[in-house]
Amino acid sequence: MRSFAIVTLGLVLGACPKKAPDGPKPAAGVGCPAASDVFVASYLAPEEGAKGQGHTGWVLPLHDKTVDTLDGVAEYATIDAAAAQAAGVPAPPQNLWLMLPQKAGGMAPPCRVTYGSYYAAAIDAPTKNIAYGIELSGCNPPADANLELAIALASAEPPGQCAIVAPKLAGGRFGDVDKDGKWSRPTKETAIPPAIAALVPPRECAAPTCEKLWSIGQVDLGGKPLAWAGVVNWLAIPDGAKPEQQCEWKAETWSGFFVAGGDGAPVAVTEGQDHPLSLFAVLVDGGGAKAMLATGPGEYTSYAYANGAVTVGRHLVWLRPHPDSYEEATHLGPECP
Repeated sequence: MRSFAIVTLGLVLGACPKKAPDGPKPAAGVGCPAASDVFVASYLAPEEGAKGQGHTGWVLPLHDKTVDTLDGVAEYATIDAAAAQAAGVPAPPQNLWLMLPQKAGGMAPPCRVTYGSYYAAAIDAPTKNIAYGIELSGCNPPADANLELAIALASAEPPGQCAIVAPKLAGGRFGDVDKDGKWSRPTKETAIPPAIAALVPPRECAAPTCEKLWSIGQVDLGGKPLAWAGVVNWLAIPDGAKPEQQCEWKAETWSGFFVAGGDGAPVAVTEGQDHPLSLFAVLVDGGGAKAMLATGPGEYTSYAYANGAVTVGRHLVWLRPHPDSYEEATHLGPECP
């Protein structure tokens, strides 16, 4: 891949979701916009040792185009509005606000962005493509360097009464990674919530030749589960396997994004997904849950939520990474390059 960094979901499957408020807190401004006005912003920095110009700061991905070759295409270049329009890049919303977590927890007040230049970034993957968007300024970098995505809301007024509720860890079994990057078998766990456990397909898996690993995130509202993000791995460990062989071990995987239906039971969400996506956050205001955002490598979908059902509000594939990126998004266990 060229210098344009692929950033995936901040609350990736397999990581412990960060704590977030359980509901909206009083603030100036208006509530959450419609799902069609929910975007994702990405924080970019040129890769170490990259040649040519890059960009450090927030950008708003807007478009993607596959190409036969990247010969003669700059790794990262700013382009004018006419060139962006000719490439099929849609105009950004008139007013856009970033919703950024704070180091101390919770969310900072909505930050209104200022638009800069459009950009085109070459993605040198098996499917060669060019990612387009617009540079943003006026807002702080991410408080956590591991959170390279932010929710961006199109709204004429600051959406200060819109709370961003991230999944909290509801069940996990991961194992541990030492300072040298070596993974060890789990010694502790919290059970998969029963509602999700009932959906996980059965697999024979017993130590020492197999380890079942899982990470389940859950969003509660009004004391009841509203949505889940889950991934399960069945990691095969050959007899006599040595620690240095960890990256050769194979795993079967299962994952899903679910919402509580009318009866409270989880219902899988698959519409509006070129590749499986994971729940990133639920947007909540005084009227309750308004929208849900699911993300994955180079792709996101915002869903309108009402009465236990979701409908696609916005779907964007903004770059096409190496296919391995999709597997990595559901990978638990040894951390391999």
